[in-house]
Amino acid sequence: MRIKSLSIVLCLLVISLLFSTAGCGVKPASSGNQSLVVGEIWKIDNIDPATNGTLTMEKALITETLVGTKPNFELQPNLASEWQRIDPNTWKFSLRKDVKFHDGTTFNAEAVKWSLLRAIQINPQIVSFTKIKTVEAENDGIVIITTSTPNSDLPASLHYSNTSIIAKSSVDKDGKMIRPIGTGAFKLEQYDPSTGDLKMSKNPDYWGTVSKLDNLEIRALPDPNTRALALEKGEIDFTCDPPYNELARLEKVEGLKVELNKTARTYIIEMNLNEAPFNDVRVRKAMSYGIDRESIVKNVLFGCGEAAKGPYMPGMAWTNENLKGYPYNPAKAKQLLAEAGWQDSDGDGIVDHNGKPMRITLMTYPQRPGLPPMAEAVQAQFKNLGIDLKTEIMDSSAMSNIAAKGKWDMKMSAFATAMIPSPSYHLNILYYSKNNKVIGYNNPDVDRLIDQCMVEEDQQKKYALSKQVQQILEDEEPVLPIAYYGVAVAMKSRVNNFVFNPTAHDYMLTNEVNIKE
Repeated sequence: MRIKSLSIVLCLLVISLLFSTAGCGVKPASSGNQSLVVGEIWKIDNIDPATNGTLTMEKALITETLVGTKPNFELQPNLASEWQRIDPNTWKFSLRKDVKFHDGTTFNAEAVKWSLLRAIQINPQIVSFTKIKTVEAENDGIVIITTSTPNSDLPASLHYSNTSIIAKSSVDKDGKMIRPIGTGAFKLEQYDPSTGDLKMSKNPDYWGTVSKLDNLEIRALPDPNTRALALEKGEIDFTCDPPYNELARLEKVEGLKVELNKTARTYIIEMNLNEAPFNDVRVRKAMSYGIDRESIVKNVLFGCGEAAKGPYMPGMAWTNENLKGYPYNPAKAKQLLAEAGWQDSDGDGIVDHNGKPMRITLMTYPQRPGLPPMAEAVQAQFKNLGIDLKTEIMDSSAMSNIAAKGKWDMKMSAFATAMIPSPSYHLNILYYSKNNKVIGYNNPDVDRLIDQCMVEEDQQKKYALSKQVQQILEDEEPVLPIAYYGVAVAMKSRVNNFVFNPTAHDYMLTNEVNIKE
């Protein structure tokens, strides 16, 4: 009897353990010891910091840059403890001591030299705004950087995430990326190229404040509806930019919270200025007057944003607050179209010029949920002007490839204006003639002012130069600013200490984020 009773007890114990084990396999996303699962808005097919530094630095917290920035866009030390301009083309960066890479090797000047030179080789665009010519290690703790032309924005440029510093062990003998080995608060443990998912673990030897999270996971969920559903089902803990028409409902879901934040990004429409009708400033202004920005913010973005007057959101140190913008005025728009020779001569509802109707195509992409419905709104508003606008939704890379080939009309995007915390960055990327061959804007006065802006050391004079450029852009409308971007961050209520940083590309995690158990 004792043996039989013992057998029954053991059997029950085994069954109990089996159920317990099975139960452990079905856990919510953030269960366990301080783990956070993030739903990422972009497909992740690249983990090289030189080309996708935003992922590794701001989101995965694997890599770090020499220079940091405060939420008000002021620079602050990061891996570099201080910097000094030796002469117009030479800079001295003193490095933080006692920093280790994730593989245990020492962070020093030789590592910085190798990493920066590799980044420049991998991503030539870095040269266009850093102007880096040479990088030398004076000793273990000092890096000397020379630029091809005077560039007062070099320190700000070295905040750019694609200049993140990685160890040599990040690549194989042929220089191919294996995995980014950085100095950040988290170490990459696993990357699945088929799904784009990343898993990180806390770096207990981090030089700064060690993260309160033990594990961090990033799952690629490019579709906004999928991100919202995954959050509701408990598959992820944190995401940004679910569909804007879902925000009010998500706010009411028990266990979730939603934040609306302002960031340095602007919805814009770029045009092919190399082709008609966009090479006529009157047509560009007509289109700008024909867009009802206030209605778009209210009815399309559901209040997540603000009608734009110029490239920079209000409140930034270098924003020209005196810009008047282009208020909705369809009568003025039609007048300008007529002055440019575009009228509905055959009564079909579409304006034409020399017998050619104005039929144009606007491209955009779906990852940012505001873009497709904004394109539809512009389509309807242009119809009132007699402009036949067709919209095409495609992957952002496909859109860029089409534009690069030169046969395109218009494209709408959400353009980051302060990836480098300086006014010259955005102006240089989008409006400097040597860098904007795709849209074809060429104004020698703008080029000259941007050059001066990059060289000028006095911040107030630099800002004044930027404001002059902004005024010229308003007068010529080479790009149509539509709305200042609002980032909607949705998360579980137990995600604690997340503070939005307006300098981030989308969102930026910090070591203070934790899970309230």
